Amino acid sequence: MSDNLAAVNVAAAMLWTAPGGKRPHDGLMLGAATEPAAWADGMDEAMRLWLVGRVESQLLYGERVAVLDRDGDWLRVAAADQATDRDERGYPGWLPAVQVDDGPLFLRELAAGPAVVVTAPRAALYADAAGREKLMELSWQTRLPLLAAEGALLAVWRPDGGTGFLAARDAAPLSPAPFDGARLVAAARRFAGLRYVWGGTSAWGFDCSGFCLRLYQSQGVSIPRDADEQAAGGAAVARGELAPGDLLFFAGPGGQGDIHHVGVYTGGNTMIHAPNSRAAVREEDFTAGTYGEEFWGARRYR
Repeated sequence: MSDNLAAVNVAAAMLWTAPGGKRPHDGLMLGAATEPAAWADGMDEAMRLWLVGRVESQLLYGERVAVLDRDGDWLRVAAADQATDRDERGYPGWLPAVQVDDGPLFLRELAAGPAVVVTAPRAALYADAAGREKLMELSWQTRLPLLAAEGALLAVWRPDGGTGFLAARDAAPLSPAPFDGARLVAAARRFAGLRYVWGGTSAWGFDCSGFCLRLYQSQGVSIPRDADEQAAGGAAVARGELAPGDLLFFAGPGGQGDIHHVGVYTGGNTMIHAPNSRAAVREEDFTAGTYGEEFWGARRYR
């Protein structure tokens, strides 16, 4: 199959390692409409751990994918806005075919601009300009082509070619701006206490590198999807020269071996990060305990 471009048409889509074979609870994320809040909130620790090795990443509404293959009702895609060395077309994985739309209007408008980005942690997308009929809830960093600004609401294109409306207070024009480490840290702190989700890149749950991916996207900077590839790029930073927003990486004892974790430096000896499936986004000392023993180094992207 040729690499046909399409766009995600659900609030959030999980990118799975293989088609089919999911749990009943995952039905909340497998249909033509997904319920990411109910899905994430309904998982205990064991259910979250089950995702490890079964989920590749998570895609937001409107995110572009290249369609690579099909297996029944599932598509193998490459997430075009999540860079990886695994595939130059984007981060690869499987999702239900009903969760993408290949309508040319949305893709054309997204490429041409202007666009808006959701700046609230979560925002309602409405079907009507009066803001009465809610279609779905969108995550922070969801990006959609702007059709028109209509008072307190912004009219946007939807992946199916229809029109949707966002409250102007929940979104902002997508425009280049200088990188601001303090602003990135402030954005990260808004998610303190949010439970970790393996593969997560949304306001319903992040994994460590997915958190950093979206934080840097919020500053107009593209970085790789995975922690080991994030550590291979950017510019090395000495510990004494760290600045808020720099990425901190962790490997095995003594900082040796494969990279397994990443956090964001916030100042002093602290970082904010999404630790693991048993925890939530938190800010803590990166020089103490296991993190202090496994600190590998830091990278700066601007």
